[in-house]
Amino acid sequence: MNASLTSVRAVIFDLDGTLIDSMEIWQEIDEEFFARRGRAVPAGYQERIAHLGFSECAAVTAAEYLPGERAADLEGEWRAMFREKYTAGARRFKAGALGFVRALHAAGYRLGVATASSPELARHALEAGGVGELFSALATVGEAGRNKSFPDVFLHCAASLGARPAECAVFEDNFTALKTAKAAGMLAVGVYDRASAALHGQMRAVADAFVETFAEAMQAFGLQ
Repeated sequence: MNASLTSVRAVIFDLDGTLIDSMEIWQEIDEEFFARRGRAVPAGYQERIAHLGFSECAAVTAAEYLPGERAADLEGEWRAMFREKYTAGARRFKAGALGFVRALHAAGYRLGVATASSPELARHALEAGGVGELFSALATVGEAGRNKSFPDVFLHCAASLGARPAECAVFEDNFTALKTAKAAGMLAVGVYDRASAALHGQMRAVADAFVETFAEAMQAFGLQ
């Protein structure tokens, strides 16, 4: 990855599964959410919604799993649940993630987040980790209009950072999103996450680099 880093001026992070170890958060919320309705989490549910935006998740859940409920009501319920879970602050971030973000900022890189979460929840999570002010751009798939199967959210984030796609490195734990960032002309860095372990082989094949830990990312950027 080092040779490609010479052109990188901006770093774009996914949030859930990349900066934040959100596997437990999602599991807790899904279990509580469906338990309120007297049922277990449907088989394959996480895989079905993994790359979708917040509102899109609500629409799919209402249409395919809870046809008697309104997507807007589900979205409101999730927002309240997420806000409560994210108050754990720095404890929710992956080991080394906050240090890496701070080191990148200190080194002069422009930082952005491209997420499928809602903007208020993403801001809440970053502020809870004490790094909200370090990010110059926050792009969501809701604002971009399409999920991470399309490059819109990454391109919007890059534009907000004043960077061309070739000047951006994207850190992603999702295989679909990683392929999209790569196809958009960005340096695509796969990030280890337990939730996507079954796809790590494919992610390594597609990505420009794959990191197991943020200590590896620090070393690749020459920040330690």
